Amino acid sequence: MGGHMFTRRKSKRLEISVPVRIKLLGTDKHPPTIETVTRNISPVGISIELQVTLTNGVFFIQEGEKPANLIPYLVLENKEVELEIALPPDEEKVRARGRVIWYDFGSGEVSYYFRAGILFFLKEMEPKDRKTWEEFVRNTAMETGKLWQKMQVVGVFAFIAGIVIFIAGFLGNLTTTATIGILLSFIGLAGFILAWWQYRSFILLKKFKIF
Repeated sequence: MGGHMFTRRKSKRLEISVPVRIKLLGTDKHPPTIETVTRNISPVGISIELQVTLTNGVFFIQEGEKPANLIPYLVLENKEVELEIALPPDEEKVRARGRVIWYDFGSGEVSYYFRAGILFFLKEMEPKDRKTWEEFVRNTAMETGKLWQKMQVVGVFAFIAGIVIFIAGFLGNLTTTATIGILLSFIGLAGFILAWWQYRSFILLKKFKIF
């Protein structure tokens, strides 16, 4: 099954799983509720991935109160949704309405999937919900940035420790010890570069005031 793709947002998103209840609007007076988690989030929306099954030629989403037929929703021009997001750690509820700005529908190894990016109608959100959501995203970004900053420090220490172990092994003609030192320094350097690159993305987010 080939995927269908609309324009995706270019902004950086935070990879985090947050429980969300979704109603696919426009197909039924009483649309079924889908329960899933986010793939990632941003100040203006989320993305999700739903598992889809093929039954008698019809694609169904199984996550929720009852199976939801996906086809009627996919043919809609304006794919709108209602959302209820449970924010950790206290599961504080944030409600929003939005539209699907891109989706990718295709087959995986054992099943089908439906991925989608949802853009909130921010002007329609209750001020309290909007403020709560933006603060949650900002705080999550800050905590994630601090984590990557700490990982940089760990990477530096591992690199230095590896160099010291290598020198000790080299001077003592201990081949195994020297090899361990090289491996440790390599792992430390690779870890530092990865952590620096991830941390850099959060610095850029602040610079351009995306959060």
